[in-house]
Amino acid sequence: MNIGQNILNLRKSAKLSQEQLAEKMGVTRQTISNWELDESSPDLKQGKELSKIFNVSLDDLTGDSTFEYLGKTDNEKKITIISPIENVIVTCNKIQSSSKYKGGKDSPKYALFGSDENNNTVFGANNTFLGWYEDKEQISKEIMEIKEAFMSGTSLYELKYNVEVKKQLMGMKLRIKK
Repeated sequence: MNIGQNILNLRKSAKLSQEQLAEKMGVTRQTISNWELDESSPDLKQGKELSKIFNVSLDDLTGDSTFEYLGKTDNEKKITIISPIENVIVTCNKIQSSSKYKGGKDSPKYALFGSDENNNTVFGANNTFLGWYEDKEQISKEIMEIKEAFMSGTSLYELKYNVEVKKQLMGMKLRIKK
């Protein structure tokens, strides 16, 4: 994922047209289009403004992680996610997958996080680690099912596709337990 795709996803999640976002930013609609198509990128000042408009960190805006707002942009609706492997329960309105981790062939490749945008700290949203995933297909299925549960009005979801890992002290190597 790239900044252009992130801007596009955030704009759509906020139910803003390119024209509406351009007006808020003080730029043209074509500028927004160019950002979303990765033909150009916002400067640092514009990036900070986008972060404020969408209530995300600059890391979320510029990183290659995938984040999904589950509910309305006013953050009223939430879902509780249970991760039995990690022994974590979090009530959230946003989920986020990491970018692909590099590691050995038996290492997990992605991590999933949940956060409640209404429960920000001084440093921004407090992301809670939910679990490790073996590959892109598994984390994508999990995210899809969480979104489907949320949209159907389910208030509780238990993770299904995350994997248990064995942490090793030397180099913090993570291995999927088979």
